[in-house]
Amino acid sequence: MKKTLLATAALAIALAAPAAAQTTLKFVPQADLRILDTAWTTAAITRNHGYLVYEPLFSYDSKNEPKPQAVESWTASADGLTWTFKMRPGMTFSNGTPITAKDAAASLERWSKRKASGTTMRARMAAITVKDDATFEITFKERFGLVLETLSDAIQPTFVLRAEDAAADPFQQIQFKEVIGSGPFTFVSEEWVPGSKAVYKKNTNYKPRPEAPDGFWGGKTAKLDRVEWIYIPDPNTQVQALIRGEVDVVEIPAVDLLPLLKRAPGVKVQVMDQMGSQGFFMLNAKAEPFDKPEIRQALAHVVDQAQFLTATIGDRAYEKPCQSIMACGSPNESSAGAAAFAKADVAKAKELLAKAGYNREPIVLLDPTDQHILHQMAVVMAQLMRDAGFNVDLQANDWSAVVTRSARGDKPGPGSPGWHLHPTWAPARVVGSPLTATQLRAPCNTTTFVPAPCDQELEARKARFFAAATPADRKAAMDSLQERFYQIMPYVVTGQFLAPKAWRDNVTGVVNASEFVRGFNSLVHRDLGASEGVENLLR
Repeated sequence: MKKTLLATAALAIALAAPAAAQTTLKFVPQADLRILDTAWTTAAITRNHGYLVYEPLFSYDSKNEPKPQAVESWTASADGLTWTFKMRPGMTFSNGTPITAKDAAASLERWSKRKASGTTMRARMAAITVKDDATFEITFKERFGLVLETLSDAIQPTFVLRAEDAAADPFQQIQFKEVIGSGPFTFVSEEWVPGSKAVYKKNTNYKPRPEAPDGFWGGKTAKLDRVEWIYIPDPNTQVQALIRGEVDVVEIPAVDLLPLLKRAPGVKVQVMDQMGSQGFFMLNAKAEPFDKPEIRQALAHVVDQAQFLTATIGDRAYEKPCQSIMACGSPNESSAGAAAFAKADVAKAKELLAKAGYNREPIVLLDPTDQHILHQMAVVMAQLMRDAGFNVDLQANDWSAVVTRSARGDKPGPGSPGWHLHPTWAPARVVGSPLTATQLRAPCNTTTFVPAPCDQELEARKARFFAAATPADRKAAMDSLQERFYQIMPYVVTGQFLAPKAWRDNVTGVVNASEFVRGFNSLVHRDLGASEGVENLLR
């Protein structure tokens, strides 16, 4: 009997077994699920949770073309200032209540105030208006050519929540007592044990699209009865559990354990996205001394990407040094402004520290010890910084604690949750565009905590990129934007890498798609000795 999963590729959903037996798939996610509010955080684990329990308004297909998901149809006025959207008929939330345009509009309002691509579009919007139960409208103050691309954002999806949930302050985390969703699975709140397990069951009220699944888009027919996310922070324990058949999938196995997995009977290992992911360090430019660009540039000068990747990944087959902030292999790849940072220059780093008046103030570096790649990044960066003269306070946390701390604006110091930098990573396809690269921002006059520096020039160059009318104009704008990036250094890129997935060989039907989502994507699990008959998991 086959089950289905969604494993890091493009949201693919599994068709599965005969209705006779209860089908359960056990999945080891890349992090512990602690936050359920998909608009409040950029954490991949929360986004992957969202893909199971919510339906986005639009999604990308396998060709990266925007397609309607919860929306049935849309029209745009000749001047491009009015966009009208009609919702799919017959959709209901997991509690059986109808999904209306009011829910979609409220969800879009909250999302557009919080997410990077949403705020870009919102700056040009005039209003979101509900016309009737099935129809809502977006009007613009000026023409914006990326409406559908923005609504289809796979890394910051436009999930549809109930209007009463979406009415919450987007800058305050929703503490859900019960998740009423619009997607193919329901979240079993009473079985959620943070630090241990999260459970999802098939949503019997979900109405899928009629089309076959294609990338993130299409019909998501959940024929798997139950999905269990089993949080196992230790990489060795993850791998042994997979080899023994105690779990079905490990989302991100440690690279140094891949040879063991490749030799193990009954296990498959595969890279699903050849563009890979980009590693980088988020910097808190609101905390001294990182408020000085010279300090941030000094940090960048301690990194030699080839050496850094060797130390953190340890297998050249999975390492891709890349100085382009928009990721190598993306349409927006650029080398502008990067030459000075291509190799480590400790002497230059020390010079910049002296110029900025750095006086050995403690620098708080958050170390996500339950994420093996990020943990290695933190340990390596700490040593490189110390070699250059930084006084590093390396603080061990689990990833969920890092996510929570990094959203706060506390001043670093003894007993404070404040911070200066932490490692993270994102799919290269996501950081391949200024529209979806959440970390590429430098807003001024914000009323909420944003760790990025205030730099009106960077924001102006981003605006010129969005306004570019031709490929040549876009290329010139991207080069200009990257040059400004290296002048102010809002974050530090450490290179691209590939992250193979591992699963039992009784899991079949894996879709080899672009890795936007690092969670579930389209796997089918078949119990040994069970009857044939299922074709996919979600979708």
